[in-house]
Amino acid sequence: MHTLKSENSRPIKLFLDMFGEHLVTDDYMEFFSNRRKGTTDTFLRLDIYKAKKLATIILEEYGVRGKLSGHVITVFPEPAYKIPIFMFQLGGNATESIALLDISPTLADIDYAPLQPAFEKYRSILDPNKPTVDWVRSISSPYLLDCQYGKLDEELFMEATHEYLRIWIESYYKPAEPLTDPAEIARCTEAILRYKKVLHAGDPAHGIFSKAWGKRVADAMMYLETRDHPALEMA
Repeated sequence: MHTLKSENSRPIKLFLDMFGEHLVTDDYMEFFSNRRKGTTDTFLRLDIYKAKKLATIILEEYGVRGKLSGHVITVFPEPAYKIPIFMFQLGGNATESIALLDISPTLADIDYAPLQPAFEKYRSILDPNKPTVDWVRSISSPYLLDCQYGKLDEELFMEATHEYLRIWIESYYKPAEPLTDPAEIARCTEAILRYKKVLHAGDPAHGIFSKAWGKRVADAMMYLETRDHPALEMA
């Protein structure tokens, strides 16, 4: 997959349309692995980019044995900037959705006033009978939009994604200046590292792909996603 030319990924196309001008396009990583078993595939496609003020931009497409499919977008800032983490996931199957949309804090004093109206507008699309998983809540902002195998209006979720991404770009990414306080940089670094640890401990992806491809290949995927400072220590 070369996502800059991708025409079949609506979420990734949305991200590229809105943020593509900021990407470093002459230095990036691509990863693809697939296990065909019978008539089904278990695959993952990654493009990993950088941009000014950002450490890692992960654009991901996955499919699991024809039962689940989806896309994930994760953006980690450089710890020297007061930029929150942008996280998007949308997938599932024909009857139930997996979705996550958030602008997650890296410092306690992130001003969420720009995001509050969008959250209030779109929070009703969530299924109240499907509460947020604890580990997801532990690394998220109070303005998380999350659906774990529940009912979801995907058109409204994509509309919400457009709005969250616009706010992240205009209110957090573009205005961000370098932090000058070493203590703030240290707190931001620790917050990003904790996010990576909790995300990869709770996310079942590594286990699923280890079973399909073998642990070393799944470890390579995880390394590419977490190698940038602050890097997650590999087992």
